[in-house]
Amino acid sequence: MAPNVVAYLFYMLRDLYELHKDPRVAHLPLTGNLWSVAFVIVVYLAFVLYFGPKWMEKRRPFELKLVMQLYNVIQVVANSIIFVYGITYTLFQPEFSFICQPVEHLNRTPQMMHLLYASYGYYILKYLDLLDTVFIVLRKKNSQVSFLHVYHHAGMVFGVSIFMTFLAGSHCTMLGLINLLVHSVMYAYYFATSLGALKQMLWWKRHITQLQLVQFGYLSLHFLLVIVRNPCQFPVFIAFIGFIQNVFMFALFFDFYYKTYVRKARKQRLQETPTDGVTGANIKAKLS
Repeated sequence: MAPNVVAYLFYMLRDLYELHKDPRVAHLPLTGNLWSVAFVIVVYLAFVLYFGPKWMEKRRPFELKLVMQLYNVIQVVANSIIFVYGITYTLFQPEFSFICQPVEHLNRTPQMMHLLYASYGYYILKYLDLLDTVFIVLRKKNSQVSFLHVYHHAGMVFGVSIFMTFLAGSHCTMLGLINLLVHSVMYAYYFATSLGALKQMLWWKRHITQLQLVQFGYLSLHFLLVIVRNPCQFPVFIAFIGFIQNVFMFALFFDFYYKTYVRKARKQRLQETPTDGVTGANIKAKLS
């Protein structure tokens, strides 16, 4: 029974990719083929969750400061360039709709082809993002390999591969554009802190998380608009998945934000504020 189910799913996915993949981008590496994408994700998960920590178990952490500085610079430059390139062919082009942009596999206008090039550049950056976790493992900062971190990176590779294969240039494009902007700011912060500007740049960290919350909040609304009203006949099932995914990511990031900045700040105020000669620490002890 099980082999038959696996075989059925295999042929179903093969036919899905063959019949519905976007012919404008199917020739590009890592598009039009689920198995190469799945292979990269499996290798990534295996390394960061098992083989990497196991290999580093009896080794000293790698000193990767210069490597990570170069990596951050590349990320800032690449994300910024692709963001400007992509926004030029959306915001400043009347043919692109922010309300409902259809899937148009036959649209080969110069504007659309430039937008596809920008989308593909964004897609390739999702593979580069996987090095974030690899660096964490090699530096033996395994506590930073959280569910949120790994799920976000692996999920983005898979999600954007689906976008590039079937939905390039469509309503999903705004997800990539906003994400490029967020990553430009985020990696600029990482680079600044690596130069020793941690104290001066520390205030960025909270606002970057706030920016990410705004990103997921807007994208939830962006896909909800298509679910409620769909004048361009965008696939409602895809819009629903986009809506649920962004609500889920908003919830995960909000949980992180609350625990890191709200609850921790309350505990700190409780410990530091004396009341009638009793310290905050004593109040906390009495309440517990």
